[in-house]
Formats: sequence, C-alpha cells, structure tokens
Amino acid sequence: MRLPLSCFIGLRYHRANNSNGFISFISASSTLGIVLGVAVLIIGLSVMNGFERELRERFLAIVSHGELEAVNPPLSDHQHLLEAARAEPHVLGAAAYIQFSALIQKGKKMKAMALKGIDPETEKTVTSLHQYVGDEAWQALSENQPQLILGAGIAKHLGITIGEQVTLLLPKPQQQHLSSPQRVRVKVVGLMRAGGQLDNQLGFINLAYAQQLSQWQEGVTGISLKVDQPLFADEIVRSVAKTFPQLVFIKSWTRQYGYLYQDIQLVRTIMYAIMLLIVAVASFNIVSTLILAVSEKRGDIAILKTMGASDPTLLRSFVVYGSYNGILGCLWGAVFGVLGSLGLPHLVGWLEQALGHSLLSADIYFIDFLPAKLLWSDVFVVVVAALILSMLATIWPAWQATRVKPAQELG
Repeated sequence: MRLPLSCFIGLRYHRANNSNGFISFISASSTLGIVLGVAVLIIGLSVMNGFERELRERFLAIVSHGELEAVNPPLSDHQHLLEAARAEPHVLGAAAYIQFSALIQKGKKMKAMALKGIDPETEKTVTSLHQYVGDEAWQALSENQPQLILGAGIAKHLGITIGEQVTLLLPKPQQQHLSSPQRVRVKVVGLMRAGGQLDNQLGFINLAYAQQLSQWQEGVTGISLKVDQPLFADEIVRSVAKTFPQLVFIKSWTRQYGYLYQDIQLVRTIMYAIMLLIVAVASFNIVSTLILAVSEKRGDIAILKTMGASDPTLLRSFVVYGSYNGILGCLWGAVFGVLGSLGLPHLVGWLEQALGHSLLSADIYFIDFLPAKLLWSDVFVVVVAALILSMLATIWPAWQATRVKPAQELG
C-alpha cells in the first residue's frame, strides 16, 4: 500500500541521516523526555491506584464504615437499635461493641492501644477482621474468656507470642475521679496481621467478657455499621442516627481516616500535573527540532514547492516528521510504564530484603508495603494526552515551512 505523499516525505526526512548532529541530539532528547514522562506517570498512577485499593479492601475491612456511640454510655436497649439500624436501606450490617483505652504490659514494657470488645458472629457482618486473624483465633474469641487478639505490630514491639499471658491496664468501671487502673490478665490467642498502621493500634476481646470488665450487664459503648457506599458513610450514618431515641455521637471513617483518601487523590492530581508538564517540556523540544529542521531544509522545501507540492502537503509532512518522536516516545513510555507497574512491588520488596529495612513504616503509613494496580484506562489516557501534546507542538513549526518562498531560496 502506497503511503500518502505527506507521510512519505515526513518519514523520509526522519530516516535520513541528518547532517546537523545538534538536531539529532534535540530530537533524541525530546523522545527520551516523553518516554520518561509517560512511563513515570503510568507507574505513579498505578501506585496511587494500589493505595486506594488497599484503603478500600484492607483498611476498611478492619475499620467500620461508621459508628453510633452513646453520649452517656452504656447504650441502652442496643438490640432494638441494632434491628432499627439493619432496617435502613443503605446499611449492610450492624454490630455492638465496647471501646476501651488500655495499656498492655509485658514485663517492664508497656504500650497504649485501643481495645475493642466485639461479638465475632455479628462482627463478620460489619468488617472482614476474621480474614486477618485466622479461624482458630477467631473461634477462641467467641468464648467468654479472658482472651485477646492483638495487633501484630504491638506484639512485635513488646515481644509477645501467641499463647502468652499479658496484663491489661484498664480504667476502673464507674470511676469518677483519678485512681489506679484495674489489672487484668489475658491470654493472647491470635495476632491481627493487616500489614499496616492498625497492627500497632488495635486489640480485641470478647464482647461478653468486655461487659463483665465494664460491669454492664447488657450495655455497650455503641454500634458499628457497614454501608453500601463507603464514600458517603457520613451522610448514611447521620440518617440512621436520626431514628435513635438516645443521644449518640456520629462517627464515620471519613471523619477519622478520610485524610488518607484525600491525600491519595491529592497526590494523584499533583502527579498528573507534574508529569504532564514534563511531557510538555519534552514536546517543546519537538518544536526546537522542527524549527531547526525547517531552517536546514528550506532549499528542499523550495524545490518541492516548484514541483507542485501544496502548502497543506508540506504542513502535513512536517507534522508527520515531528509527531514521529512523540509517537515513538509514547509507545516506549507505555511499555516501560506497564512493565514498571507490574514489577515495582517485587523490586521494592527485594530492595527491602537487601537493605533489611522497610521503606514504608507501619507507624506512619496505613500499610507497610508498596502496592500497585495497573488500570488500562490510565495507560490510554496518559498516552493519548502525551500524543495530543506532542502533535500540537508540531503545528507552528510545520506552518513555518509553508511560508518558504521558492524565489528567495533558489534565486
């Protein structure tokens, strides 16, 4: 199949050995800049997608979407309130809980933690905590015994292993003034390994045992909820609270941990802007390449005009000439970006093993590993945006080629 004349001329100019090495250098640098910009943007977006996936599937699998906590605990008649909450159309599950601020002690070491009393059966309707604990430990928590499931980060910090006895320091029930805490000996029956910040904060005991410690026969601190639209959890929990006869605090993950989601979206937006600016700078190199190429080939352009080449043909020829770098850069950038997105988690894992140090600390980040999730829609958007920028950069220099006067150049 014969190529159109403009494509033939543009590709012929690009394949021809350029007598000006400076033009060749600028042309190569523009291609390399587009490759780096496209590849880094795809990899960066994949990492942000990975963080968002882990936030939804891991973090929100342990943290309830919303909570209704009694202003003056305990929450009275919580069974009726559970039924009322489950009747709401956007609520997928509800479970009662008792919340403690506690210190856990082993020997001379102590660490603060959030201790939560839960019912394992109803908790499954609200969170997927059991997936990060194990069936044996989860079954043990069903018994009304002094048994504890502990975050793996806390256990590592204090040197606690499964089966050990540890001491919990809890506030004395119904105590109105400062006093010494009550000490409770519990057995660690399992560890929660979520791989992140929550491993350093949480511990769980049986709900009935927590009621004994609080001296609440049937009372609870509040009710945790799972909703069908986590991003609108605050509005849904608020609508559920309006049906409650007792005053409650309205809590949702968007109020307590919403900054995580907002940070991910902010970084994604900044990354888009920065990387597209890198591609734009590389596209300006295409402008420089074409301007120099037009200056060098003014004689050739004049000859083509005398042979009958029209201005649109010359315009399209130099657009093809300049777009070749952009197309080549986008293709190689997409290839390196996809390969980098797929291999980056393994590379970071290998690097952490080699250094003996975690690059993402669980004390700071909500996960302690680097995730990545490649979306082909992101690849398409990035490549198309880079192609548009690189093609737009060719229009003005290509238009300059049509302004060449054959009489002045060949006279």
